[in-house]
Amino acid sequence: MEQKKPSEIQAALAQPFAPEDLEWRLQATSRDKTRGMAVPYVTNRAIQTRLDDVVGPENWYNDFKPWHGAGKKQAQLCGIAIYFEGRGFITKWDGAEDSDIEAVKGGLSDSMKRAAVQWGVGRVLYSMDTVWVGIEARGDSFVIKDTERKKLDDAYLGMLKRLKLTPALPGGTQAQLMPTAPQSEGPKQTAPETKSSGSAPQTQENPRPEQSAPTAQKQQPAASVPAASSGKTTEFPRRKEPEYEYVVENAQIQNGMNSKSTTVMLRDRDGKVLKAFARGAHEDLTPGTLLAQVKISLKKQNTVVFNFLESYKITASGKQAA
Repeated sequence: MEQKKPSEIQAALAQPFAPEDLEWRLQATSRDKTRGMAVPYVTNRAIQTRLDDVVGPENWYNDFKPWHGAGKKQAQLCGIAIYFEGRGFITKWDGAEDSDIEAVKGGLSDSMKRAAVQWGVGRVLYSMDTVWVGIEARGDSFVIKDTERKKLDDAYLGMLKRLKLTPALPGGTQAQLMPTAPQSEGPKQTAPETKSSGSAPQTQENPRPEQSAPTAQKQQPAASVPAASSGKTTEFPRRKEPEYEYVVENAQIQNGMNSKSTTVMLRDRDGKVLKAFARGAHEDLTPGTLLAQVKISLKKQNTVVFNFLESYKITASGKQAA
């Protein structure tokens, strides 16, 4: 995949998130403590996924520094660096005070969200109108009632509609970060022997259930030809379907600072899809390619967690599997 232009990167980073990738916090409460002002935030996991999708996991990183304010709370600074071809890494910084609960962790999380806004990630949330919702006491504080979530999602989507913007698909879920273990296959079934009677052979088979994932080629009936010497029917063996663990849904090659990487979407035999990254340009990972002996590990780079495709074996190429 060709390196995106800076304007393309900016537009992709700034695309509005799906409502599922937002979290809402109380910024203020009414005097009677029955209603509160809700403010939306993008989750850090959604920010990480957005950066992975737009520039690739090897083309960005974040850096944290503590900030000591005179007579104020301790604060954390976060810088998000993105690689641009011909210019190298460019970093934008922002910071946040440590929170009252899990102080340093909260400061790191909030500072990264603010640094992401510097790149346009979630910046559209500043266009939101004030939303007041019902709240309830929980411990020593107040939280938004669970029943108010639909009201908040509708307010967010209404704002995007007024701005004529379309949200992205949900991308910050844990399911997309965790690799799916290959499902073990059950015992293979073999077709019963075929007996010939007279001039035409009669073949009886057990019906096969439909596969949830695509197979390399549809199974064809066994071909038969008359033997020249005996007059009997000789049957050729049935061609076996290739065994596989994943089928390639999509793959994109990305140019990094010193190397290339490949982003690939894989679907297992149960229909579950995961995203993984592999070092180098894997031009053999075309849509429809069937993979076996797949080894996927979970990697962590700074605070970014992603699936890493370590090795695989191609059992059928995309053209064969079409």
